[in-house]
Amino acid sequence: MNIRRYLPNRRIFTENAGIKAAIIIALSAFVVGDVIYLIESRINTGFKSIGDGIWWFFVTISTVGYGDKVPSTITGKVISILVMFFGVALLSVITATISSIFVAKKLREGKGLQELKLKDHLLLCGWNNNCEQILNLLEKRANEFPAVALINQLPEENIEELLTRYDRLHLRFVRGDYTKESVLLRAAAKNAAAAIIVPDISHPIHGKGDERTILSTLTLKTLNPKIRVIAHIQDAENYAHLNKARADEIVISDAYTGQILANHVLAPGVPRFWEQVFSEDSPVQLNQYPLPGHLIGKTYQELKEYCQQSCAANILIGLVEISEPFDLSNLLSADYSYLDEFIMRKFKEAGLGTEKEKQVKTQLAPDASTVLTKSQFYLVLERKES
Repeated sequence: MNIRRYLPNRRIFTENAGIKAAIIIALSAFVVGDVIYLIESRINTGFKSIGDGIWWFFVTISTVGYGDKVPSTITGKVISILVMFFGVALLSVITATISSIFVAKKLREGKGLQELKLKDHLLLCGWNNNCEQILNLLEKRANEFPAVALINQLPEENIEELLTRYDRLHLRFVRGDYTKESVLLRAAAKNAAAAIIVPDISHPIHGKGDERTILSTLTLKTLNPKIRVIAHIQDAENYAHLNKARADEIVISDAYTGQILANHVLAPGVPRFWEQVFSEDSPVQLNQYPLPGHLIGKTYQELKEYCQQSCAANILIGLVEISEPFDLSNLLSADYSYLDEFIMRKFKEAGLGTEKEKQVKTQLAPDASTVLTKSQFYLVLERKES
């Protein structure tokens, strides 16, 4: 019978200096404690048992020196001197080992190789010229997420500069290809609340940005079906593929360029308005707020009156409704009969009852008689706080 497979991995004991030091201390305590007891117990009342010898060993090796048990024989005193020197050396090894563990962990974090221990955080997958603007906006509302994890392959000096500049965001860094499951697991993707995926210029093959965005969306949704994925693609033809990958929101490069250019001719104030609203230096901003409890069940007209009274400078734009996903399987019986299966199939064919993600709908300038619900928020254009 091979008993080796029932024993712990020997490499743990042979390669870990801290564990080796602990084993040496334990063995030395029993051996030296036994020896000092045998030598001193005949003439020294302080050593009545092996336990007294072990106690003396630990007091001596730790340089505490209580003085409650002191060897009186020459041999015992010689052993005491050796144990003192041995203790200083051994404690130095333990201190150095503990320090090296923390230093190695810090170095791994700096290189993006350390596994993150986060929950409800935001993932920023990839890197391009838009990412600093994303971080600037997130920093203004840093309390929305406990941390932001960057996943890219930027040089170390660039990462260090970002970690220093955006310290309020509690930035963490994971180096690697965010399309790979192992890299996403290191970034604690299973516990993340949301992920932003951008076309990545830090990767050697950044020319295939949309393909990697679709692949990473599929991987994220497999690891964490509840994660909210906001994906940026460059080619509108890839919208259908990304939609099948179950991205929650899809941003397409240059989707509104034509309208902006045309409006610069037809209505120059309109594109200027949007440029000013979305500029980081703009004195105003768009924001959404939950409806006050006393307005639930009231009309949109009453909401307008409330906004006028609470802050006349703000401009009410409309409503946002965030509805929780509806899964028909939650309503069917536990044993899932043939009839349940038939109902589920018919609903799927109709595209109903199988939503897995939150649905976000906006109503700009709705009718005054629109009834307000608790799942709605109101949109306002407001002046930024100075």
